[in-house]
Amino acid sequence: MAYKSGNTTQSTGVTKRVDTTQNASVTELFPALVINTNYRCSSVENLRKFIDSINFTSPQVKKTFVNTSNAEAAIRVVENLDTMPASIYRDKMLNAIGISQYLKVLDKSNPIKKVVWGYREKPAGIPDNHAGDIFVFFKSNKKLGISLKAGTTKSKEPLLNTYVATTYKKLGKESELKKLEGELWTKVYSKVPGVKDVASKANYMTKKSEVTSLYVVYYVHHQEKADKLYNEMLLVSRQQICKVINSLSLKEFKSWVNDNFNLQTNQVDVPLILVKAVGKNAEQKNDDLASRIASVTKFNAYLNPNSVQGWFIDIMAPNSKKRLIMTIRSDAGVREEKKPGQQGRLGKYTMLKLQYSGIE
Repeated sequence: MAYKSGNTTQSTGVTKRVDTTQNASVTELFPALVINTNYRCSSVENLRKFIDSINFTSPQVKKTFVNTSNAEAAIRVVENLDTMPASIYRDKMLNAIGISQYLKVLDKSNPIKKVVWGYREKPAGIPDNHAGDIFVFFKSNKKLGISLKAGTTKSKEPLLNTYVATTYKKLGKESELKKLEGELWTKVYSKVPGVKDVASKANYMTKKSEVTSLYVVYYVHHQEKADKLYNEMLLVSRQQICKVINSLSLKEFKSWVNDNFNLQTNQVDVPLILVKAVGKNAEQKNDDLASRIASVTKFNAYLNPNSVQGWFIDIMAPNSKKRLIMTIRSDAGVREEKKPGQQGRLGKYTMLKLQYSGIE
């Protein structure tokens, strides 16, 4: 699960910060602790009692962590449980129970030696770029990475969770970023009142603090107009990324997908599977893209005309055509009290969130 923070939720009329790093950690860390200590949990209350009683210096618990800094991070996760909004706390604890039960079933067919939390660093024997959130080490000496998702039965969680500028770099198109920056200035940032007094097309990317501060003032006093600029920002970003993707060779496109879309695969030393939790249930999800990408002969990226955030990539193979669901959006809001570097929307520049959430 991706580590981020910055969303909000409404609870009893008060806006609370939702730390999604904390949320993800609950569903990743707690199942690992349950398996490593051979604990049986069946309810949120039961799981909480177990978590509160953990001895982080015990050998069974210590094998959950790559290093002491990750163990210290785990202690903070436990300490912050009561800061979570009540509904989210319960959902994530239920998800943790479901994932624990999935791992126990896995253990019956292939006995588990330990489960390691892939918080920051990867365990020994796991590639640094592996997309797993937790890593299962079996007594047979085999290893498995698990990418964890949580949501509703019909929800589509992102399988690729990155940023626009990062994607340019991954595609080997970093030189094309200047075109994106130029379009964003012309159609978006130059429209912010007062911006031309502090920045220009040539230097606005080095004047982000001043430009963002002006944007926040504009947003606070003229939100409807500021929202139109954000929609234009999304349009420009989607148009430009589609152009860049369509400029790739077939080999480059397949390489990008294989290396970055967190595809399930058994063709490596440490296979990756996707497991999704819905309430107190968790199951492995099929990944059609992994089985299709090798046979793709053509592709085409284009805008979703019915969405301000969405776009598609069609992949064509002999006798088949599938559509990849893509999104570009801000992963943070705009508030006066935040520092310029923490603002969302126009405050993100070329670092809007870029996501792939499955085949339509």
